Amino acid sequence: MLVRYRPDYKKIALGLLSYVPGLRNMQHLDAEFSWYDATPKRELLLWRDNDGHFTAIVGVEHVYGVLLLRHISITPALRDSDLMFTVLDALQAYHADKMIMGTIAGQKIINAWRRHNEQRTPN
Repeated sequence: MLVRYRPDYKKIALGLLSYVPGLRNMQHLDAEFSWYDATPKRELLLWRDNDGHFTAIVGVEHVYGVLLLRHISITPALRDSDLMFTVLDALQAYHADKMIMGTIAGQKIINAWRRHNEQRTPN
């Protein structure tokens, strides 16, 4: 289940975002949080599993009528599972009125998710 980021989740969010290349440094992480806080058009969402543990984080920006995926980070133990696709499915349901796109770096993830969904959906 996706949960909106709240300040009391900051340690968890910091830990999950620290898995993103380039965000391992505390100064970069703080700058990233400031960037997300600067406008309501940006949001961080955490994924809570059925046991209540946070295992993923998604950073998005609402631009030009689409939802732009800025970050997706999953705990290392779950990276080989389909959790990324599950999180993106939940993100699409959470923002059903928006099309999800990726940044230049993140578009590969979005394309893989779309292919995955096409394979699951019978014609």
